[in-house]
Amino acid sequence: MLWFFLFVISISVGGFFALLVAIARTPVLAEFFPPKYFYHALVGHVDSALIVGLYSFLILLWHRIFDKKEKLYEFLITFLGFLLIFVSSVGGLGKALWNNYVPTIVHPLFFAGISLFFTGIFITSLRFLPLALKLVYVGNAVESIAGISVVNSFILPISLLVSYFLTPKNLDTPIYFEAFFWFPGHIHQFVNACLLLLIWFNLYGEKPKNLRFLNLLLFAFPLVLLTAQFFLDPISEGRKLTNFAYAVGIGIPTLIYGIYLFIKVLKDTKFFKNILKLSFLIYLFGALMGYIGVGMDLRVPAHYHTVIASILVGIMALTFKFLKEYGYIKEVGKFVKSIPFFYGFGMLLFVSGLFFAGFLGAPRKTPGTEYIQDIRIYFFMALMGLGSILSVIGGASFVLYILYSILGGRSSEET
Repeated sequence: MLWFFLFVISISVGGFFALLVAIARTPVLAEFFPPKYFYHALVGHVDSALIVGLYSFLILLWHRIFDKKEKLYEFLITFLGFLLIFVSSVGGLGKALWNNYVPTIVHPLFFAGISLFFTGIFITSLRFLPLALKLVYVGNAVESIAGISVVNSFILPISLLVSYFLTPKNLDTPIYFEAFFWFPGHIHQFVNACLLLLIWFNLYGEKPKNLRFLNLLLFAFPLVLLTAQFFLDPISEGRKLTNFAYAVGIGIPTLIYGIYLFIKVLKDTKFFKNILKLSFLIYLFGALMGYIGVGMDLRVPAHYHTVIASILVGIMALTFKFLKEYGYIKEVGKFVKSIPFFYGFGMLLFVSGLFFAGFLGAPRKTPGTEYIQDIRIYFFMALMGLGSILSVIGGASFVLYILYSILGGRSSEET
């Protein structure tokens, strides 16, 4: 349950920062937001919810799938790292950078936090590694994908260490961290792809067919990216490789598995099957954005927020399932079951606003509304603001329900 608690705490913090970021970019409301704090809120949102939160849930799944007991020292190292990241963000320390994959705050406290967090991930993955390697090819679909996520999580901190020694220290600070996190950040996306598949498998509730040739793509490309660090400049030379890795190594396995599972549950109207269909359709929307192509504008966050939303919708439903298994609730009420759909609808409005505003030229990672000269961009940014508010309400309802169930020791729920 330790990792479950970290998941709840980190997504709560991430949701708080997400609301701040949305306010900073919403017409009228942006006038009341301190512009200098925007980037700290952005770092806090991404690092808390999309890195710490998702990894915590993944490690929770490792313990369930491989039937291992949690180790307190692994958790404490990781939690301390998250705590330092949070303090750096909420305190407005140092200079916040908007580099890709792991947005960074140039401050010793943040560096200590991110180092401790990934050290915890490395130590935890190391304990699971022997069993994971055995099951990568011979296990069932769930064991195989879980095993690959362990291997990739073991590779990720090594990639960060390699990047530290190979990235030239004389680069301008923003360019340095963009280059530093480029290859490790792409390896992390393979971990997230494994998490998405594990969520879909759990929602499916049966043993899916193990498409081993697809699994190998998720296994092989992170090794290729790790090796490429020694030979390619991350930005100028590595971009084509990482784009190809995304399109083939992640896109093909997730889309084929997703289509396979979607067809399997198409006529099933049970709650978890409906969430599986919703999650896949959201993911499909985001994948299409990626294949269509995105520039350096709001289409980029539209793409990855859609993919992340597909993961979070599934996580919400599985959390209700786990609360029941852990004995905190007896049944999931009708209102509670509506939360993932409410959140998903809000995120669809949010990403649609971002995508079409970006298509019209709205820049990414820019607070305020001064750049809005086109009434169409104004409309889509307002749509983004509405969607973000709805999704934050959905996310907040989800977190409050979890806290109420756990802290209140609930044993029943009106259906």
